[in-house]
Amino acid sequence: MVSLTFPSLICLRAARLFLASLLCALVLSPGATATAAPPGAVSLESVLRDVAASNPTLAARRSMAEAASDRRRSAGAWESPMIEVGVVNLPTSGRFDEDEMTMKMVGVSQRVPLFGAKGLRRRAAGEEANAAGAASARAQFDLYGEAVAAYADAYYALESVGEAIRHESGIRRFAEAARARYRAGNGRLEEILRAEAEGARVRADVVRFQSDAEVALARLDALRAQDAQGAPPTLAAPPSFVVPADPASWIAAATEGHPRVREAEARARSYGFSARADRRAVWPDLEVRASYGQRGRDAMGMELDDMVSATVAFTLPIFSGSREGAMANEMDAMARVASAERAEASLDLTREARTLHAEATAASRMVALLADTVVVTQSKALEASWSAFAAGTTDLYRVLDLSHALYAEDLELLEARRTLARAQGALIALTGRGDLAGVDLPAIGRDGR
Repeated sequence: MVSLTFPSLICLRAARLFLASLLCALVLSPGATATAAPPGAVSLESVLRDVAASNPTLAARRSMAEAASDRRRSAGAWESPMIEVGVVNLPTSGRFDEDEMTMKMVGVSQRVPLFGAKGLRRRAAGEEANAAGAASARAQFDLYGEAVAAYADAYYALESVGEAIRHESGIRRFAEAARARYRAGNGRLEEILRAEAEGARVRADVVRFQSDAEVALARLDALRAQDAQGAPPTLAAPPSFVVPADPASWIAAATEGHPRVREAEARARSYGFSARADRRAVWPDLEVRASYGQRGRDAMGMELDDMVSATVAFTLPIFSGSREGAMANEMDAMARVASAERAEASLDLTREARTLHAEATAASRMVALLADTVVVTQSKALEASWSAFAAGTTDLYRVLDLSHALYAEDLELLEARRTLARAQGALIALTGRGDLAGVDLPAIGRDGR
């Protein structure tokens, strides 16, 4: 039996108070709180600028939009005129003065479309260019949203690494304190074992969070078309994100002028113009021909007048009516398909906006609940537990349990913030509106350039 004198009890109580104050300062240090970005930190806005400037998918989409725009200028153009140069009625002797009808001739012919088929094809190509531009803008929406999500994954994975390292540091001091108490005969072996097990679990968390951060950073580097080397960059905190109470603004932004809707509308108009052009192609075109023949002198030496010829011809599309009619019917069917796709896109975007608003609202409320109530209350409970330990009314392992609970709540808060930030990226992918998501986006033109 161990007996303690009054001075030794005072020393033990002082040691407990010192240990409690030291570990309390370590364990209760706030985690997952927003701080000012350190100098040189990579911001979300700079990442988005890199995506806009360097992403190869966006570059390909822009080139496709430019190619479609060039096709619009070439579609529906008139056929090139035909120039003829030669001789007419030249005898086999090769002499130009044997026959009065021998001429040196130059001629030109031109097909003239009369009934607007060329103009309709030009308008169809213009709508195809609009559809390609909308597809390019849609790709920008998607890649910006993906970049925001990858940034959030990387940032909060790195924050989780820091939280786990901070907790592991506290657990090491827990273990040292437990061993000291055990050697002094005032502790339990259970406290040492619990602290060692907690430390091993936290070290496994560090490895997992580091792996998550590396995966997210690799995805982010791929979106930025960069091959990062060396230590992970320091990331600034993502911009704050306020979720409105009513999803009406999100629904309106998603459905009004969305690239998916504009692309379907443009393709429907393009198919309609193509159908009209095919039907107009059944009507005959006009072909104009003119020639000038120069005659010299006849065999008697008399000067012969030059001769001019001019003809007008019409094509007879006798065998093309069924072909052009079938092509026009096909284009009409494709126009109906595009119109149905436009209606489907509007319904899908409305559903996605409603779903996203519900998910973002839940994440926002979870962040507020954890940050303002759960973590604060858990911190107070841990602080009270330290006071009880310093007073000798509770065991160290109970403090360890509360410390682990606070660590778990801090990680849950980080996960809720990550979920909210991913919803921020999904909103950008859905609407292309940085003002709704609180993010300064690079410009997105209606033509995707």
